[in-house]
Amino acid sequence: MSADPAAAADRSRDPAPSARKTPIWQKALPYVGTLAIFALIFWRIPLAKVGEALKQAPVLKFIGVFLPFSAFFWMIDSTCLTWVVRRFNAPMRFRDILPIRASMYLLALINTPLGQGGVAYYLHRKANIPFLEALSSILFIALLEVYQLFLFSTLGVIFYLPTAPAQIETVNVLRVFYVIAWGLLFALIALFAIARRKPALHEWIATSRGGAIAGTFLKARPLDYAIVLGIKAPSFLASLLTQYFALSLYGIAIPFVKLMLFLPLVFLAAALPIAVAHLGTSQAAWLLFFSGNATEAKILAYSLAAHFTFMFCNGVIGLFFLPRASRELTALETSES
Repeated sequence: MSADPAAAADRSRDPAPSARKTPIWQKALPYVGTLAIFALIFWRIPLAKVGEALKQAPVLKFIGVFLPFSAFFWMIDSTCLTWVVRRFNAPMRFRDILPIRASMYLLALINTPLGQGGVAYYLHRKANIPFLEALSSILFIALLEVYQLFLFSTLGVIFYLPTAPAQIETVNVLRVFYVIAWGLLFALIALFAIARRKPALHEWIATSRGGAIAGTFLKARPLDYAIVLGIKAPSFLASLLTQYFALSLYGIAIPFVKLMLFLPLVFLAAALPIAVAHLGTSQAAWLLFFSGNATEAKILAYSLAAHFTFMFCNGVIGLFFLPRASRELTALETSES
């Protein structure tokens, strides 16, 4: 099942590509985006009302709910990464993946691609996997994380019965969107399946400018997509239950099926690379989909409290394993010098 480690070692002598210097204006865009979104939100919702609602948030109870979820999320995340790396790149142990996956949550809190790049760099140094091949596996997981959200939201579209005209229109739009999204995934799977049978197409993709990034996708079969979705699915189910319970602790009642339909869209909005630390877009999505279930100030306060609690819990796990991950990377650097 796993790739030939000797071949991987032979191909990994080239160093990881050096990062290009990002223009200052490009670095500033997420900060500007975050400020703009919050300016619009607080122009509509008085800051004093949000502050009052935040005072009512049961922070300690939130930590008691989100910390076990963060640990579970980390275990699922590490299990999925271990399986994908062993399947497509090199034989790595679960216990080697755990510390680096946890420590990279610290980078991902600010910038998700930065955390993904950090994991790819570790795999490159630890297992002699070419950097772009490791990044290909990370992107394969990232794609299926998005489609995991689509999967549960699609189930929500099927079972949720909206009553308000705006919700009916939103659900109808989502139905069309999900048909297109699933069609694109099946087309991608079909393209790489054809490439595995057609040497000319395989060679064209493999030798193209982004050929190394396509490496895992060229190897992956339909069953591999299903297995990764199956490994990742429990993390969203746990997230759904965590949010549902945390909302009830804060006195907000949202029907479970409605939460299953729209919570994935909140997570997708949070992942958009136009804000800092996943802030702004997430709060806007909470207000868009759930403002009918409580006052806007209370929904906004919950989204902020839950967001920072989850970040705090992930950060605690990351900080706990950061020294071990740093020591290991330092040892790798020393042994190669």
